[in-house]
Order: sequence, then C-alpha cells, then structure tokens
Amino acid sequence: MRRTLVLASFLACTSAVSAQASDISSWNFGSGDTITWGDVEELRKTIFETFDADGDGALSNEEYTAFDKSRAEAAGKDASSLLLRAVSGLGRENTDLNLDGSVTRSEMETALRSWFDRIDRDKDGVITKGEY
Repeated sequence: MRRTLVLASFLACTSAVSAQASDISSWNFGSGDTITWGDVEELRKTIFETFDADGDGALSNEEYTAFDKSRAEAAGKDASSLLLRAVSGLGRENTDLNLDGSVTRSEMETALRSWFDRIDRDKDGVITKGEY
C-alpha cells in the first residue's frame, strides 16, 4: 500500500509548473507501510523540481505560496492525518529558518529532518504506519 504525502508539500499559481505535477495529492511517498529518510529526501527533491520555477535553489514567496495552495488542495482531496499534518507542518513558519522570505533546499531539509525525527518515535530510522 502506497501513501500519498502532501507536503507538502505545491503549485497552481506558478505558470512554469504543470497542473499535473502540482497536484501533489497524487504523489506517492514511502513504500508499503514505511517511510525512510531516503523517501523524505526524494520528496524534498520533488518539491524543488516542481515548485522552484526559476531554478535558483530556493522557493520564493510566490513559489511557496503555490506550494501552500497545493498542499491545502491535496489535503482537501484526501483528509488523511499525514496529509493534514503536511498542510501546517510545512508552513513557512517551520521552514523559513532565517526569516528571509524564501526557503532554501537546506532549510527544507532541516524542517523535514525535524519532522521525521519527531514522527519516528522509536528512533529506528523508519517511520511505520503506527507512528504516523
């Protein structure tokens, strides 16, 4: 069984991103009933490939707004607890660590690592269905 993660988490507003790619409700995340850190790293890459329209390595205010909208729309399509947590969990208040208005790959990785470590209660490096 594959889970869909909405982190994210992105984008109907940015013209450079296709509607299909920005419909993150269809993104698969993890495998079986587990999520590894490698899965999370792949998600971060997908987020930036999808929403970093200018390719500068950071999500600008406009790009992040599109990401916010996409996460909210995906949660509306599938109100799983993981999707709902992704709507608020990846808000800028949690990812723009230096408060400069954009979110770099590094800032996103730090936020995702914090999320992963919080959810991985038994600290075995794998998030299982019971943990999320």
